[in-house]
Amino acid sequence: MKDALQRVAVLAVHVIAAVFPMLLGWGLTDWRGFLSQPARAGLLAAVLAGAGLLLVLKIDLDPLRIGAGATPGQGKQLLLLLLASIGLLLWLPWADRAGVGVLDSVSVRWVGLGMCIAGGAIRILALRRLGQQFSAYVTLQPEHRLVEEGIYAWIRHPLYLSLLFAGPGVALVFRSVLAWPILLVALLFVANRIRGEEALLASHFGVAFSRYRARTWALLPRIY
Repeated sequence: MKDALQRVAVLAVHVIAAVFPMLLGWGLTDWRGFLSQPARAGLLAAVLAGAGLLLVLKIDLDPLRIGAGATPGQGKQLLLLLLASIGLLLWLPWADRAGVGVLDSVSVRWVGLGMCIAGGAIRILALRRLGQQFSAYVTLQPEHRLVEEGIYAWIRHPLYLSLLFAGPGVALVFRSVLAWPILLVALLFVANRIRGEEALLASHFGVAFSRYRARTWALLPRIY
């Protein structure tokens, strides 16, 4: 019962952190205006549907597990990432409503929504396989094992792939010109994290990880 309540509490924090800044940036008193655009409403529905699926699948979302091998300074990096994400979630709806730095195309909203849904689906598939090995830190959990099943049978870093879809995707839902800069920053962040994570896994699992790396792709099959 305690574990279930903890899962619900952590999930609620995630949902609030994603939804509240968007509505606040748009204007809490005009939530009907936010929902009047189908792609924006679709983004909100996708977040809530994803949260419901995570709850049904009993997926543990606790991002603060720090095990062995965690390099120093990760906490500050993650805090900066969190603050930047919240800032963008405030800015993008406001800019959309005010017409500041927006693209003159409705179709980009639907492209963005599709990217967000794809990113969310990839994230759920990855989290379901990781279980309690999931952490926002590059670290090794007690009795850590090399996950090679499910989506991990093809790509080694699906959680980072989901970030590359969802970050720019949200910007496009709000038709923002920041979609490309967000993608660039996300690529730099992901490349750095992959280097650190693969070095840690190689040092811990040795030949097993080398074999796994040789038959899989880092992010996209047949591309990278």
